[in-house]
Amino acid sequence: RGDKGVFCCRGMNIVGRLTDVASALMKKPPKVYNPSVYPLDGAIKRFTDIWTKNGFNYAYNKARMESTFRIGYLVGTDANGNKYYEQKDAPYTRTRWVEYPVPSGTWAIEDRYDGTMITPEWYGWMHYMHDKPGPQCAKEYTKPFKQVQRIAQTMERPEYLDPDTMEPRVKNIHMPPGQWSNPKPRGKIGAKYDSWYKPASSTPQLRNYADNKDTLHIE
Repeated sequence: RGDKGVFCCRGMNIVGRLTDVASALMKKPPKVYNPSVYPLDGAIKRFTDIWTKNGFNYAYNKARMESTFRIGYLVGTDANGNKYYEQKDAPYTRTRWVEYPVPSGTWAIEDRYDGTMITPEWYGWMHYMHDKPGPQCAKEYTKPFKQVQRIAQTMERPEYLDPDTMEPRVKNIHMPPGQWSNPKPRGKIGAKYDSWYKPASSTPQLRNYADNKDTLHIE
């Protein structure tokens, strides 16, 4: 009887293990996390909530900036108005993101925000260098003599000042022939395109596209 009991227990264990293996094989794999896939009803609800709270233009521009609606908890903000979020259930390197302040207007809002708006104390946390939020990092490492952060000077031409007059260098910005803001006519001298093959006897000349009168020569 003892041998039969041991045999029965072992048989039950084998059957149980086979059942577990079969159920594991038949079980569907978990859904792959994709922040770009958001339930339509949830996206509409969030858009409606933002619209009700801040107006349609604000909600519309926010949808243009983010392109996807992500869910996470607010970690903190910075002096530039950026909001930093985290979702630890997302795959690594996709758990943290920043939402920039929503600009007003409807035209060329892409020129109103970029990555340089992230303040130095949040840079390490945002790029997964460490897990210290901005306030903690600033408290530990910020120096009293640090320089003021400048945001994307290349996006605002008036920030480039002439050192002599301290006036914007709008006139000094290079404008090639045919550029929309170039007041000089483009002009065309000779053929529109140069031939790929030129005999050695021909003298190369530089055509002046600023006007139709002169031709530049190499002395």
